[in-house]
Amino acid sequence: MTTLIVCLASAEPAPAATCPAMRWTTLGTAGGPVPTADRAEPSNLLVAGDQQILVDTGDGTVNQLAGLGMDMRRIRTVFISHLHLDHSGGLAAVIGLRWMNQFPGQLTIYGPPGIRAVVDGIIASMAPPARIGFGLGTPPPGVAASVRAVELRDGQIVQLGDGLTVKAAANSHFDHDGKPDPSNISFSYRFALGDRSITYTGDTGPSEAVTRLASGTDMLVSEVIDLDRLLMEIKQRRSDAPPEMFAAMQKHLSTHHLLPADVGVLAAEAKVGRVLLTHFAVPGPLSQSEPALRAGIGKNFGGPVDLARDLSSFDLGCP
Repeated sequence: MTTLIVCLASAEPAPAATCPAMRWTTLGTAGGPVPTADRAEPSNLLVAGDQQILVDTGDGTVNQLAGLGMDMRRIRTVFISHLHLDHSGGLAAVIGLRWMNQFPGQLTIYGPPGIRAVVDGIIASMAPPARIGFGLGTPPPGVAASVRAVELRDGQIVQLGDGLTVKAAANSHFDHDGKPDPSNISFSYRFALGDRSITYTGDTGPSEAVTRLASGTDMLVSEVIDLDRLLMEIKQRRSDAPPEMFAAMQKHLSTHHLLPADVGVLAAEAKVGRVLLTHFAVPGPLSQSEPALRAGIGKNFGGPVDLARDLSSFDLGCP
């Protein structure tokens, strides 16, 4: 059984004499796409052995890395769960600032179909600054050589260094009336290092595929939505909107995202070790929603539940 160590704002892996580090840091914990004053857009940093991997890159990712004291030249790998901008809006800065600093090595970006077009668009947007140059007297090398995009398939397993494996599973975030959309895919990921694993839901509604992916995982990193309070806040803010809009919004939010009870069912059926909540789709301060979030999850799951903050880290210790 793994142990968990919780710490704040540190990029260095926890000491481990007999096994490599495995640490998850929630860089941004907001449920987008509405910017908030106290939480950055969704992004995460996985430390696995000597590897530093970004998992989603919402707006502000590079600033959050700086808050950790993280050197961006150590970032060589990115996994994007889906192509909504709240999860990928900071990718241009990750690519562009590595390029401007001429950090060595190639950045590899994994994601669903469409990620290559996103990266190609980012590369194209950097043609004007490439022509301008960086004031060093010689034109900089092209940005295309410093980055590559890999489009994944449902169920695909990526083998990375030091024995780290990453499995992708298509979830229900883009389903229509319960049916998958074959042209648009949202992924959940399972990161496994030896006997330890972390499963990241990304954005999803209830999904048997995600439950299978998370089976027996040490830590489930899950999105969550406080639907009742969120709908109440939307109705107050948009009192001019027709009832049909609210009905459609309620259907979308309740089927394409996870209510606390849904998280509890997922965690219980998958027999996960613990739950880490992030991507908080809640109105106002998180403290106002916390009792309802914990109560909803607790109806079905009796294990530990943590509510992440920006720049909080969670270490999986040795078995």
